[in-house]
Amino acid sequence: MNEMGKLLAKPDETLLEHTENALKVFKSIKEAYHNVPQLCGVEDFWEHLFYSLFFHDFGKGATGFQEMLKVGHQKAPWKYRHEILSAGFISTLNYDQQYKDAIGLAIITHHKDINKLRERYNTFPSPPGKKLYHKKLSELEPNFEELLSYFELIEKWSKEYLGYKRDNYKIISSIDDLEDVYKNSARIYYNEWEDEKYTPLHGKYGIFLKGFVNACDHLASGSKYEILTGISDMRSVYNFPEFRKVQEDTAKVKGSAFLTSPTGSGKTEASLLWSDNNQNSNKSKRVFYLLPYTASINAMYKRLQKDFENEDLVGLLHGKASYFLYKELSDDNVNYDNVKSNVRDIKGLSKKIYRPYKILTPFQILKAFFGSRGFEMQISEMSNGLFILDEIHAYDAHTTSLILEILKILKNNYNAEMLVMSATLPSFIKNLFKDNLGISTEIKMGKIELKEFTRHKVNVVSGSIIDNLDLILEDLENGKRALIVCNTVLRAQEVFEELSDEIENSALLHSRFMLRDREKIEKSLDNLDLLVGTQAIEVSLDIDYDVLYSEPAPIDALIQRFGRVNRKRRKKIAPVNVFSEGSESDKYIYTPEIVAKTVQSLENVGILEEDIIQNIVDNIYGDGYVGKDKEEFEIVQKYFESFNRRIVPFINDKESEVEFYSLFNSYEVVPLKYKLNYLRELKEKRYFEAMSYILSISVGQFKKLETENNVEYDMGTYFVNMVYDEKLGLRLDREESSIW
Repeated sequence: MNEMGKLLAKPDETLLEHTENALKVFKSIKEAYHNVPQLCGVEDFWEHLFYSLFFHDFGKGATGFQEMLKVGHQKAPWKYRHEILSAGFISTLNYDQQYKDAIGLAIITHHKDINKLRERYNTFPSPPGKKLYHKKLSELEPNFEELLSYFELIEKWSKEYLGYKRDNYKIISSIDDLEDVYKNSARIYYNEWEDEKYTPLHGKYGIFLKGFVNACDHLASGSKYEILTGISDMRSVYNFPEFRKVQEDTAKVKGSAFLTSPTGSGKTEASLLWSDNNQNSNKSKRVFYLLPYTASINAMYKRLQKDFENEDLVGLLHGKASYFLYKELSDDNVNYDNVKSNVRDIKGLSKKIYRPYKILTPFQILKAFFGSRGFEMQISEMSNGLFILDEIHAYDAHTTSLILEILKILKNNYNAEMLVMSATLPSFIKNLFKDNLGISTEIKMGKIELKEFTRHKVNVVSGSIIDNLDLILEDLENGKRALIVCNTVLRAQEVFEELSDEIENSALLHSRFMLRDREKIEKSLDNLDLLVGTQAIEVSLDIDYDVLYSEPAPIDALIQRFGRVNRKRRKKIAPVNVFSEGSESDKYIYTPEIVAKTVQSLENVGILEEDIIQNIVDNIYGDGYVGKDKEEFEIVQKYFESFNRRIVPFINDKESEVEFYSLFNSYEVVPLKYKLNYLRELKEKRYFEAMSYILSISVGQFKKLETENNVEYDMGTYFVNMVYDEKLGLRLDREESSIW
């Protein structure tokens, strides 16, 4: 027999060391999520999690696994799953079978879900699978006494980490007493799922058990032995001489609420003060700050890191987060591999239950409810969560409906609270949220304070933006910093081409730039004389221009655009110009009836008093969602609940994941002129540099290019043979005249 504690969990860590480290994380999670037994209806939940962690790596005691750790995977591959053997130790526990099954499932699936186990490691009914299982099980024999000796630690560790002593186990005499958890639990659980015969284990109980096992294991493996708590006093961070009344009001609210307040009025600070007031005593509730666009998410991430003076507290999650972090950490003198490792660590921790504040898109939340890999840990983290939704109006009807359905689940089942913020939220959307989420509290500025935020004079300019470029040039020549917002990328490119020759300090921002160019442009936004953009600049970017020229759009989108002009109220009133006509393609983006109503409503407004904006918005949206938008919203409402019922712990359902990714109506492509550069970076394993050549186009645009033979597929990547310019982005209206 080995001396106690000599078995390895990793090449540089013993099994006992790793287990105790996982239990340290367990202790901090138990303190942070103390109400989980009530939420899932299982009184002894923390005991079950304790035993799941205690046994989760026992299968590593197999001689083949130990040999692999000592000499390396290449020299001695083991070719089996240690967790299948680990789970067998549930046979030592004195619990009802349903709870032993739960602990066994949490252990056996902590690396691979049941689908993967069924495909490659099933022990029944497959005779070869059963034979392989018993062969690997026999490898525990030489170290079996060593593993049994670890049971002596249960009383000590349960007292230290669980908070009280437990000894409800029995010592078994041989490996023959170990249970085949795949055969007796996993297989049956899967069949129940297929037959829609759900048990508590198919719900919150299983989600928390699997989610927290993974959280403890992953953090311990990353040498993080407790989860971080939030800011102890948010007022000390925003130590203003005086808060605005709307900020003070928000700071006093308990529970979910709406906050309607003009752009530039301090909603961010208000929302964080709200989160502070809704924290628990140990400040362990997780705060999720949701924004629509990556540019605003990146900006908010940098802002909060600076405000909190602690980079570890804030996490960043969106599709391109790795590249953003890479550029933030990169320096000409820094080793690429070191940066890559740092990015992986930072992003990895942001995905885990570690950082108390996360800045992310709603899609990162939605993903969990479509059963993507690791969803149990995501949902577990979100329980008791505080959700700040900024500019909820920015989403289409389908996405808004999905967000609403998921917030219902979080609020009703997981004790979450939410603050829904906007400068302009149509009352019909507000009422949908109120009715579905039971939110009764509404915070908004009083009329007198609102009038102080009156900053804009609206001019409806006859014709299109192309017809009126001379008006814009006149303002630019008179030294005004101008913001131009177009509805389509093509129109934005046309306008920028016409104006940028005259204005040197100018930039164009839209979704069709490669990441490397977009990142440079975003860094320059504060100091431009002319910025031309699309919807990406509507929300939460802290930019401030003198005059706006905008294509016609729905009123709520226009109000956001107006908010990027005279934001800091340095001038008393600033002009915001809206053209009466857009381009032919606008009908694919906005409902034409709403746009027409908006233009008509603004024609005689003149000075846009802040206290009349809500009435204008509600007059335009009086009928709520109409036409296709109404259909999209109602389809989600009708089918999401039955769809979500199929999402159960321990099983990653591929069909549901495919359904989630179908929400992203785009393809990632690389301009063909950069193909050699991209492939060279891949070959040299400089993946972030390769990523810098990627941009997104819609499915419709992609299919059109494919039909015209302007798409190549190579090395798992689509290359498009269209003109690309670092200042203009991808030109879908112009093919490259030659290939290289």
